[in-house]
Amino acid sequence: MNHISIEGFDGVGKTTICKMLSKRLEYEFIEKPLKYLFDTDGEEKEYIRIRDYINQESPKNRPLSAAFYGFGNIFLYHKFKNKNIITDRHILSNYAWSYDKSSEKVYEVLYDLLGEPKHTFILKGSKEVIKERLLNRNHSDSDLLKLDFLDTVYDKMIQYATKYNMDYYIINTDNKSPQVIVEEIIGIIEHKNE
Repeated sequence: MNHISIEGFDGVGKTTICKMLSKRLEYEFIEKPLKYLFDTDGEEKEYIRIRDYINQESPKNRPLSAAFYGFGNIFLYHKFKNKNIITDRHILSNYAWSYDKSSEKVYEVLYDLLGEPKHTFILKGSKEVIKERLLNRNHSDSDLLKLDFLDTVYDKMIQYATKYNMDYYIINTDNKSPQVIVEEIIGIIEHKNE
């Protein structure tokens, strides 16, 4: 399995970049891996119902959300073990949103079980640019309420990657088109594979 993980804050362009990369590299694009387990009809209703419950409980129980999204990472590697995949979010996003001291053991186990993706890219953007992108997507986008956590989310992603000595790249998406970002990622992958 070759796994490229695209990480970053909501509205930074992860899904767009993942879709473009998957076409260029002929990799399968995967988001929300647990929908393949909970929903068999191509919908996401059961996954969303369970996810929303976990997210509601998360502030009171970080190990629960860490384990839920961690199970998604484990299931991803089970279901797609013989495929080349690109994911919109993976372990860094899980850590950024669900880590606190009470969930630390969950992340130790996850790293022991999964290791790390072959390539991890953290797409970064300024608060102003991300806000503009979210507003363009939907003026009442609930992700707008998360903007105050922007720096903390990126700090936690880098904290996890550094703690486990992961090979990762940060790409600033401000003032770059999706095509330029995709070319930058492909260039890094090609250089690393030389």
